Amino acid sequence: MNRIADELPRLAAEGRLYPSVIVSGGTTDDRLGLAFEIGRALLCERAPQERPCGECGHCRRVDKDRYASEARAKAASEKKGGKADEENDEGVRQGHPDFLLLERPPARRDIRIGMVRPLVRAAQMSPFEARGQVFVIADANTLNPHGANTLLKTLEEPTGTTPRHFLLLAASAQELLPTLRSRSLTVYLGPGDAHVAPDDGQTTDLVEHWRRRPSDASSALWTAGLTDRLVAIGGKDLDDVRARRGWNRAARAVTEAAGTLDDRDDRAAALALASDLLDAHRLRERYIQPRRIIEGLAARRLRRDRPETGFESSVNVLMGPP
Repeated sequence: MNRIADELPRLAAEGRLYPSVIVSGGTTDDRLGLAFEIGRALLCERAPQERPCGECGHCRRVDKDRYASEARAKAASEKKGGKADEENDEGVRQGHPDFLLLERPPARRDIRIGMVRPLVRAAQMSPFEARGQVFVIADANTLNPHGANTLLKTLEEPTGTTPRHFLLLAASAQELLPTLRSRSLTVYLGPGDAHVAPDDGQTTDLVEHWRRRPSDASSALWTAGLTDRLVAIGGKDLDDVRARRGWNRAARAVTEAAGTLDDRDDRAAALALASDLLDAHRLRERYIQPRRIIEGLAARRLRRDRPETGFESSVNVLMGPP
C-alpha cells in the first residue's frame, strides 16, 4: 500500500471519493481487500469520523471472507448440476444488497456485456438499505469492448443523486480502455502480480537457444524454437486479449538474453524484438494467436539477410500508430 491508497477509505467515509476509481498494482488480494475496506467506509451507518466501524450491519456484510464463502457455495452448487444464468448473474456476488462484486468466471477469458448488465440495472435503482451503492469489478482489465462501453455509459450518465461508486480492479491500469481511465481516479498500489519476472530457468534456456542461432536456411526451425520458449515465458496471460503481463515477461527475457550476446547485430536485433513484444498486446487485441504474433515479429527482426533493427515499432508498421 502507499499513502494515496491509505487515504481512499477516509475520503470515502467523508463522502469525497471520486465516483469511479481504478485500483491497480499490488496483488489480487491487495486490490480486493482495499475495495472491501472502501465499501465499508461508503456504506457504514455511523458518523463520518467513525466509518468504517466494523460493527454495524453494513460493515459486517461487506466482508471479503463472506463473499468468498458465497463463491465456494455457488461453485459447489454448480458442480452438483446447477447452472449459472450467463445473461444475468454469472460472476456477480451480492452478500449486501448495495455492494455488488463482479468477478470473471474462471472458465471465461473476458467479462461480457451480459455480466455487466446486472450492475448497470442496479445503478438505475435506489439503494435497498444503505445511503449509497458500491460496484466492484475485479479483473476489470478483462472487460470486453461491449461490456466496457456499457459501463462507460453508466459512468457518463449517472441516474439521480444517489451516491454510487465503481471500483475497477486491475493489475495494470493501462489494460483498461482509455475512455474508462479518463473518467476515473487511478490509484497504484505498487509492484505486485503485474510485474512477475520470467522464471530464471526459462531465461537461461532462452539465452542458450539464442546462442545457437544458425546463419543458414535452418533459421525457420530455430525461430519456431524461440517462439516455443517465449510462449512458455508469457504463459496463460498471452491468452488474455487485454493483458500485457505475459508480453512484458517475454520482452524482459529477450532483453536479458540480448545482454549476453557477443555479436553487435544480434544484440540490436534482440533489443528490437523486445521492444516489439512490449507493443504486441495491440495485435493480440485483434485476436491474432500469440504464436503467430511472435513468429511474425521475430521473422521481421531476426532476418540474417536484412535485419530490421530500427526503432520504429513493427506493430506500428503492421497496423498503424495507436
